[in-house]
Amino acid sequence: MPVDFSFVGRPSAVPRRPRFWPWWFCIWFACNAIGVAIAMVLWPKGQPASGAKFWFDFFGISNGIFVVLAGIERLGYEVLWCRATGRNRHRNRELVQRIRTAQRPLQVLGVGCCLPLGGQTLAGAIAAGKRLPALQMPRRGLAPVEHARFVEADWLADEPVSVDSFADDAAMAEREPVKQVPLLTLKIAAALEPLAASLTALTCYERVWWPQVRVLSTPGREEADRAQIADALRIAGLPPLAVQAAPEKDGLMFADAWLDAKEARPLLVVATAWHEDGAPEGSTEGCVAVLLAAGYFRLPETVTIAALLHRPVLGCAGDAAAGFMVAALCGKTDPAAVTRAWITRPVEHCDRALDAAGFQAAAKDAGQFRPDRIVGDTGAANGLLAIAAAIESGAVDGPQFIVDGLQSAVLCVTPQQTIKLPDNR
Repeated sequence: MPVDFSFVGRPSAVPRRPRFWPWWFCIWFACNAIGVAIAMVLWPKGQPASGAKFWFDFFGISNGIFVVLAGIERLGYEVLWCRATGRNRHRNRELVQRIRTAQRPLQVLGVGCCLPLGGQTLAGAIAAGKRLPALQMPRRGLAPVEHARFVEADWLADEPVSVDSFADDAAMAEREPVKQVPLLTLKIAAALEPLAASLTALTCYERVWWPQVRVLSTPGREEADRAQIADALRIAGLPPLAVQAAPEKDGLMFADAWLDAKEARPLLVVATAWHEDGAPEGSTEGCVAVLLAAGYFRLPETVTIAALLHRPVLGCAGDAAAGFMVAALCGKTDPAAVTRAWITRPVEHCDRALDAAGFQAAAKDAGQFRPDRIVGDTGAANGLLAIAAAIESGAVDGPQFIVDGLQSAVLCVTPQQTIKLPDNR
């Protein structure tokens, strides 16, 4: 769950130091005036007004009472001061610990995607700035819909088989018939190809340290999605990794849950978009995969870190600026230093919220990039799509901001091949 900074409470107010002037001067004057008056009334007649007893009765008792009153007030002040400063010191230690926990990032070891981009790369499609969803017939239905989908008309495709050049004709004849798998399974396997080398290298450890797989699923499709990812791993020639389903609504918050779990194993997150019974307006089909590590152990030499993904934050409806500010705190980033924002499913008045949170450069049109407008709405994969687009763009001029609806996170990309994005998107 997100790190709760409000649990530490507000700082305690430190009491003001007592001032002698004018109130305590008036109290001192009153004590002496009343004390002298009482001493004059009680002083025995005929006894000379001199000696130690005279001075003690006339001035010693009244000043002693004043000292006692001042001491009581000072003691109360010291008690309140020690209580406030002690609580604030404990609060600061707790807050620093929570901030340190919130600022621990995940290492992005690679991204892969398979989208109907017309033969382009994701970065190339964004650089071209041409909207890919077009008015076309869906896989089912009669009314044309503006969306993007794969060119294959069939939902089922032949599973690719490895051809053994040393196999004889008899062995080829005894080979089992070619299986048919859903087309989306093959697209998932294609999205995993850029991550194959890293996933294979990460399985050099004992099985207990192998990467885990999370697939973002809609309710009721958990088992089917798990089986589909398992088939895609097999088709891609990858080890049989453990696959679990995560709620689709989690979006970017899978990173928050993985950081809270303090798992040393890497994590492969897969999100898909597929439309059979009619595609929503402006949507697209495809698959996006992101490989993450928590940084608890040394990575193999062949595995590189593409970016650092800081803890995502889920904001509140109507107060997106507060969520953006907390995301900047978790990202250990000055909002003014963020020059790029990758936005999918924007919230209402997103520009105003970014500006209120201190992201002045990202609040301008020149600093905002909308991969979902170019590629199409990928649903649960929108957050992963923004991460993949930011990494593939190669922008290393500072931290970047990922916004997926009310979810936001800071992403710091390591140097890669830079692709210049146009001003007009």
